[in-house]
Amino acid sequence: MFPTIQEAPVGRMPAALILTVLTGLSVLGADTTARKFTIEKLADGIYAVIRREPPGLATHANNVFIVNSDDVMVVDTSQSVALTREVLAELRKITPKPVRYVINTHWHDDHYIGDQVYREAFPDVDIVAHAQTFRDLPVEGARNRAQMINGLPSMIAQLKDALGNGKNLKGAEITDEERAAYASDLEWAERYLKEVPDVPIITPTIGVSDHLTLRRGARVIDIRSVGAGHSQADLIVHLPVEKIVIAGDLVIWPVPLAGLKSSIKGWSAALERIRALEPSVIVPGHGPVMRDDSHIRMMGEMFSALSGQVEAAVSRGETLEEARKTVRLEEWRDKLAAGSQLRAFLFDYYVSGPGVAAAYREATQK
Repeated sequence: MFPTIQEAPVGRMPAALILTVLTGLSVLGADTTARKFTIEKLADGIYAVIRREPPGLATHANNVFIVNSDDVMVVDTSQSVALTREVLAELRKITPKPVRYVINTHWHDDHYIGDQVYREAFPDVDIVAHAQTFRDLPVEGARNRAQMINGLPSMIAQLKDALGNGKNLKGAEITDEERAAYASDLEWAERYLKEVPDVPIITPTIGVSDHLTLRRGARVIDIRSVGAGHSQADLIVHLPVEKIVIAGDLVIWPVPLAGLKSSIKGWSAALERIRALEPSVIVPGHGPVMRDDSHIRMMGEMFSALSGQVEAAVSRGETLEEARKTVRLEEWRDKLAAGSQLRAFLFDYYVSGPGVAAAYREATQK
């Protein structure tokens, strides 16, 4: 139905459902229809930029500002140069300190395109990414962008048709939630075609294979790999003193974005490693700030069950198409969809589709 490439979220339309911001948090600035993010103060000098586009197939990533004694670290950017400039403008209201590091939790466009903005504003900035990014971004990333650019016009036409005729992408009556989602997806897709073709590949300056600990004044910033999961090059940022984990797309609410190259078994293990850090606050790649580990525990259980069922199917000699029929994911779809027609569609689009295929690839690899 939509352009299908090898990686998510670049490969399969980036998707996240950001509904509300948890209450009881400090918020800077008034919300406006133009500014589609909220800034939440998580701790002294730590601010989460939480995207608040309506539910849909595509949205931009959450960002985090870490304001230190002499400088700033930014975790993840956006799939839009213009939107990243809006975020930078808000950072300048918080502090005049220069951005010294940009940390990308992985190399997909919705976390990476905005790096250009910080490189232009702060020429000495270091961009930190997983070491595999040096290999994957110029080749696979460039190929994915080209396929997205070629495929998005078809997606745009389908979304306009759905909004015009009142039918969702499966032909059923469109709900209010789906109508809001499609309008947001349409804006996202048109923005991508307008901006991304002119954005160069920004190569990181520091690669992390296992972990890198940075100390900025009294603050400790632990950048580490917890293994492949959402992508083959995921990093998290752990602030041990503040008990905060910035998890990138290893944690997404409410529906995880699995891609054909995701590691389903690895994802479950990575989530357990995050839980072992006992964070009090988890900033997901997409979705609201989390104050407990209940959602990532559910995600881990689902991926473990998915991987185990697919391995059993492979041991029975089933093909991928046969395994799709025997793997039962209804329990998890019901939990994550929570009665939403849109979320059920997203579950099928990301988990039942590429998630099962990725698990099958892992189970059959020699």
